[in-house]
Amino acid sequence: MTVGREQRPGDWAAWMGRPAEAPVRPAPGAAPALDAASTATPFEPAPVSAPASAEPDATGAVHRSARREATRQRVLDAAREVFAERGVIGGSVEDITERAGFTRGAFYSNFTDKDDVVQALVEREQGSLLAHLENSLGMVDQELAAAPDLESVAASLVDRLLRTIPVDRQLMLIQTELEIHAIRRPDLSRHLLEINIRFRERLGEYIATTMARHGRELLVDPVDLTDAVIAVAERSVRRALLAGGDADPDAMASAILPGMLLALSRPVER
Repeated sequence: MTVGREQRPGDWAAWMGRPAEAPVRPAPGAAPALDAASTATPFEPAPVSAPASAEPDATGAVHRSARREATRQRVLDAAREVFAERGVIGGSVEDITERAGFTRGAFYSNFTDKDDVVQALVEREQGSLLAHLENSLGMVDQELAAAPDLESVAASLVDRLLRTIPVDRQLMLIQTELEIHAIRRPDLSRHLLEINIRFRERLGEYIATTMARHGRELLVDPVDLTDAVIAVAERSVRRALLAGGDADPDAMASAILPGMLLALSRPVER
């Protein structure tokens, strides 16, 4: 659910469309729907060395059938809900399988354990954010080109940056949970850090390039500035989610970030 933000071109909500519907749960007493991969007994994991959900082709590359991939994504959707509600530590494999409407056999035919689910969810969630960022920043910035003065340029740039920050309660929860889990388990944080670095570097490059186009150079490293922008933007969203109702998730960020961009840049000397 988005709160108080228009679905303008480049906005996360407009790009993603409506949130995916919850997985269909089996009726009480009905047998869970299983695919052909779910032949293991409910409490017997599939062998890790030869996961049933992956089949190598003639070149040795691993591919999943559309049906198996749908099963895998359904488990990830369920894990996303469970982790957002109960935390990564609080959510169990049993919680995930119950939410997805599968047995443990179906789970273990696609994932080795909960850590494996966390890794896959990190890659999916961060990958979606990075893809949206590229989609949004790749659009023609007509607002910036038409801005009459430097203050308007900064305001328009911030508006575009804020469109890359999702305003979604569940997504905010799952992103926070995954970051906390990465801090607790640094051995599992590599994928999160790699994708997060790419996101920050791409956003920093965009900020620096846009400011340079309008005769400004940054006084700080673009990645450091990006971290500050994201921190303010995320806090702005969290404050609105905490307030509830029609609170504007961009209010705090829109008030602070344009001035911050101008304060941390200077005219390019010619």
